[in-house]
Amino acid sequence: MSSKSDYTSEEWAEVVAGPYFAALYIVVADPNFAYFKEIAAMTRAVMDSASKMANDLIKAVAVDLTSKGTQEEIRQQFESLKGHKDPDALKGTIVEKITGAADLVTTNSADDGQEYRKWILYLAEATAEGSREGGFLGIGAVRVSDKEKQGLDDLAGALGVSAAP
Repeated sequence: MSSKSDYTSEEWAEVVAGPYFAALYIVVADPNFAYFKEIAAMTRAVMDSASKMANDLIKAVAVDLTSKGTQEEIRQQFESLKGHKDPDALKGTIVEKITGAADLVTTNSADDGQEYRKWILYLAEATAEGSREGGFLGIGAVRVSDKEKQGLDDLAGALGVSAAP
């Protein structure tokens, strides 16, 4: 098991930003006007899942996500994404941020790394399920769009974990 003290402040900021990058990846995979609902769903999933998990590292990440200083560090990391005009290049950069954070955790503890990877994918799934997509006046809308499903599959592959069926 690893803990926050096993990381430099820069590394810890990357690990803590992972959930937001996972949510952003899903938003970019299928942009729509309901992205605020999707981000809110990810935030709820962070708090709900962290309170139920036995993994102390993930609990520490969830706690730090709510701190004002951490929010500023995450905002600064998001600044590095400005200027991407190609959605595929943007998704590639986001995946690099997510897998980089997962690799940091894995370097400190293989068990924590695997749990973190699964958690990140779970949060991406919660983001995708955060709003209904498509349809007209709610008729024919789906919980997770085909583009989001593809994004989840791609993210699962990059993380080396299985996506939910």
